[in-house]
Amino acid sequence: MKICIDPGHGGYDSGAVANGLKEKDLTLDISLKLDKLLKKYGIQIILTRTDDRDVTLTQRANIANTANADFFVSIHINAGRGTGFESFRHPNASDKTFSIQTIIHREVAKFYVANGFVDRGMKTANYAVLRETKMPAILVENLFI
Repeated sequence: MKICIDPGHGGYDSGAVANGLKEKDLTLDISLKLDKLLKKYGIQIILTRTDDRDVTLTQRANIANTANADFFVSIHINAGRGTGFESFRHPNASDKTFSIQTIIHREVAKFYVANGFVDRGMKTANYAVLRETKMPAILVENLFI
């Protein structure tokens, strides 16, 4: 199994910023921890970035596609006022993508809800990293800054 983990934003693109936090830093931290955890299970991991650098949306998809990843997940933190966790797949995603999204969403949301946060649901969006990747792909929004 080969998974491509995409820490959202990076470099000049800080993503959401609030309370002294930058989305690009949080997504990288989460992604590096997820990398370590999954490697313990023998899963091969490809990261679209391992430090604070610019990586275009097309480059992110190309990294996953070139590596022939089995699955792609883009890690993000929501902006604005709100609470909770939500996940996205492309509107034309395969049934396999929907199944994987359902499993991941259920497990992550279970953790957040148990800790007082809201399950904002499984959604669709025409995000470039979901549209341009050739394997099942989801984007997750982990709470809010």
